[in-house]
Amino acid sequence: MNPALLINNISYSVSGFEILKTLDLEVTEQHYYAIAGVNGAGKSTLIKLVLDLIRPLSGGEIKIFGVDNRDRICREQLAYLPEKFDVKKNISGRQYLDFIAAVYHHRLQRNNIDELSARLDFPPDRLDSRVGSYSKGMVQKLGLVSCFMLDRPLIILDEPLSGLDPRARYHFKELMREQRSSGRTVLYSTHMLADAEDLCDQFGILHDGEMKYQGTPADCMQRYQAESLEQAYMKCISE
Repeated sequence: MNPALLINNISYSVSGFEILKTLDLEVTEQHYYAIAGVNGAGKSTLIKLVLDLIRPLSGGEIKIFGVDNRDRICREQLAYLPEKFDVKKNISGRQYLDFIAAVYHHRLQRNNIDELSARLDFPPDRLDSRVGSYSKGMVQKLGLVSCFMLDRPLIILDEPLSGLDPRARYHFKELMREQRSSGRTVLYSTHMLADAEDLCDQFGILHDGEMKYQGTPADCMQRYQAESLEQAYMKCISE
């Protein structure tokens, strides 16, 4: 399969401090790729570079389905949920989804919205309530619904499990499994390696600005002779 995302020789610095160092990464189309790393490893910076929210200072290339990521047409291929997701408190969840649909020129289907909400254990009738009445987990679920409802071939999620309790994480993983039949590609950053082990075809460890490992979760555990992906991760970053 062709790469949905190709990152070649990308570096990024701030005030002389290297955040990313000549980084290469490839996400295969219709695969799920999880990037793991400690706080400050550069995960969010990498995602912002992919989205062209910031740009590398010199050289390298980033391509989305073969198109340079600076080309506006790339925006039509993806949906994005930031790590720090927030919504105005005085609007309803449904109003927010209507707004996102308008921004993306997407025609909403109420049945699809209600189904996605139910899949995430978010009662669809709460979409008509003000966001200010939502818990942190409910706000996060609203963000996830807003991404998956757009039916884009590439979804980029920065710490999507943030604020979700174990029950909500279970429903998120079930939704991700169901979405495989849609031929979707997902790139997401995470601290929760057990979930990545369950879900992902591809896995990368970003540490000190470098990709210390890229491959499958199973190969990572085998390489570091570990019984879990968490153990393999700790051995990798300790080298």
